[in-house]
Amino acid sequence: MSKNFLLCAAGIVLGFAVGFFVTNSLTRPGAGAAPAPGAAAGPLDDAQAAGELPPGHPEIGAGGSPPAGGASAASTDAAAQAAMDKADRAPKDFAAQFGAAQVFYRLRDYDKSALYLERALVLKPRDFDALVLMGNARYDGEDFAAAAAFYERALAVKPDSPDVRTDLGNTYFNRKDFERALAEYRKAVAADPTHVNGWRNIAAAALNQRDKSTAAEAVERLAALDPRHPDLENYRRRLAELP
Repeated sequence: MSKNFLLCAAGIVLGFAVGFFVTNSLTRPGAGAAPAPGAAAGPLDDAQAAGELPPGHPEIGAGGSPPAGGASAASTDAAAQAAMDKADRAPKDFAAQFGAAQVFYRLRDYDKSALYLERALVLKPRDFDALVLMGNARYDGEDFAAAAAFYERALAVKPDSPDVRTDLGNTYFNRKDFERALAEYRKAVAADPTHVNGWRNIAAAALNQRDKSTAAEAVERLAALDPRHPDLENYRRRLAELP
């Protein structure tokens, strides 16, 4: 009988230990948590980042690398945490939503930036800066079709912005639609004939289409506007190789 009693007691202890382990693994903070929003978003390569970014669009890769281990910027950055708390406490405050979006964009957490921009755009659907930043967040997250949609909305507010027009052209360039990219770049230089990025990207798109006359004109205009532009030598070499 004592043997049966000891076996029963051992079973109870073992069952308790297993139950504790399972419960602890299920309730431990972070156990089984989904990847943080934006954790997979990374910088674009040189081919994707065609054309210099306009003023107000930080350089791709600015702000350092995303936190290691898939953690969201919100979990490691005090400014992001403060901005997020402020925005979440005041969902009807446009400035708070836009401010949080800017912080997360700088940290390259593009999905989180887009979340706060969505809130901001509900409050002010035609805010030019919010529309452009949303386009930038989608562009840098490599969703070029979504980026184009927001750049088009921004251009509906300010049709003559050569910077946004160039970014819209870049969304087509990155999708290998050089014809549509050229059309947007031409609109950019029509709005501002001294727009260096517009001429630079006309040259790049024309060279990809092997359109020698258009490329030659763009390279000439680029050289006149910026004789020391770092792409000039490469464009001239490629132009010389065209039949």
